[in-house]
Order: sequence, then structure tokens, then C-alpha cells
Amino acid sequence: MKKINALGIKYPNSKILVENVLKQNMEDEIIINLKKSAEQGLEELSEKYGYNFVIETNGNELVVRMTQKDIEIEKLDVTGQTCPGPVIIVGDKLASMQVGQRVEIDSNMKETLDDLVISAPEMNGVVVEEGETNGNYYVIIEKVETKTVSQGIKRNKVLVVQSNGIGNAERAYATFIFSKAALSMGKEVTIFLLMDGVSIARKGNAEKVKHPAFERLDKLMKPIIEQGAQIYVCELSAEFRGIKQTDLVDGTKLAGAATYITLLSDPSFAVVNF
Repeated sequence: MKKINALGIKYPNSKILVENVLKQNMEDEIIINLKKSAEQGLEELSEKYGYNFVIETNGNELVVRMTQKDIEIEKLDVTGQTCPGPVIIVGDKLASMQVGQRVEIDSNMKETLDDLVISAPEMNGVVVEEGETNGNYYVIIEKVETKTVSQGIKRNKVLVVQSNGIGNAERAYATFIFSKAALSMGKEVTIFLLMDGVSIARKGNAEKVKHPAFERLDKLMKPIIEQGAQIYVCELSAEFRGIKQTDLVDGTKLAGAATYITLLSDPSFAVVNF
């Protein structure tokens, strides 16, 4: 239980104070002492964060009690999923959830869940519980509001640089598997293909790449483009190989050195090379 003395605080500052507490604490019960009229917006916050709301009057003062509602927890079993499958599954799930809803993720590998614990804040989630039951591991994540970063640089974009092309299937697959994971974590994704990497974007080439454990490369590319990833193809590298814009698959486009350098110079990008 958490008690808040807000008798000297007026609306809307009282609402801001209580919301900050709700964001940062997973208390079963919160009691707030207020002056009359300072309670505006608190019932709305209670509903938003999954709390019951009771208000009592004591002269010119009010006592607001917020008690946490029973929360229905959906379960996801990611046992057997290979990286980055779990983070994609959980990221997509959290994206579809409302603030305050929770999901339990189960796995027989603790390392899988450790990865999710680290990445949860990037997916607007907070870990409220983790543990082990009968040799299996679990973690419960609650959906929270998108964080606002007031200082420092927030790297909310990922630049994936691919220079190997279809000649190195592992790196070609990694380019799009990592991009899918980043998209599922709410990141903006830009892919820059240069040198032999431009071969991936040539019509018909990705269809020739198939790893036994994964679907065909072109089938990985298409949904990533549809989800908003921007794919640039180095103009100089394409020219060396006789590739024109008309030779490229839909959703990719030629770009010059200036575009590449501008992307690399943007501090909001985390850069990954394959």
C-alpha cells in the first residue's frame, strides 16, 4: 500500500502526481489525501491503469482509495522458438494490448526469457514478475505507456547495413530477421544494401535463397517492407553490377552516398552491419 499526502496540491498537478505514481509503482492499493476539487481526473486514471476507485469526504478534505483490479493474464508459450522469434511474438502481442494488460510468457529456457526481460522496456512493457515452476520459466510483462525521454539521445531507429548479398545466406537472412525483431520492438527500420548486398534487391534473386529452417528469403522481405521498413540500394554498387531501378523489387529504391552518410550521421540510429 502507498499513501500520498497531496493536500497542498491543486488540479491538474494532483492528477500529474498520481499518474506518475501509477506509472512507476505496482501497488495493490494507493491512498491519496486531497483538498476538494483536486480529485479531478483521478477516476479516469484509475480506469486507465486498472484500479477500482473510491472517494470519501472528510470535511474539506477527500480521501481517494485506488485498489488494483483482478487482472486477467494471457499466456504465451515460446518454448522451442529460436531467436529472435520470442521477441517478435511478444513485441507484436504487446503492441496489440492496452495499457495495464498483462501477458505471461513461458519457456523451458531461462536465457530466452532473460532476453525478453532486457528488451521489455523497448516494447513499452514492464516486468512485474518472473520465476520458475516445475523446471519451466515464466515472466509476466505489463503494457505501459510509451516512455517520454526528456534528456539524452533515444535511439529509436535501427539502420541495418548489408554488404554481402545472396552469396552469404546467413547474413542475408540475418538482415531481415533482425529487422523484423526491431520492428516488433517498435523501432523504425532502414536497410541500406551496398556492395554485393544490392544483389538481394534484384528481382528474382531473393527467391533463390532458401534455408531449411526458414521460409524463402523473398517471403521474409515482403512483410518487412509492408510494415514500413525503408530499403535503400546503393546507387554506385548497383551501377557496378548493371542494376537499374527497374531491376529492383517493389519497395526498394536507389540512393546515393549522401543518403548513406546522412543515415550514419544521425545519432538516433543504432547501426547493425551484416
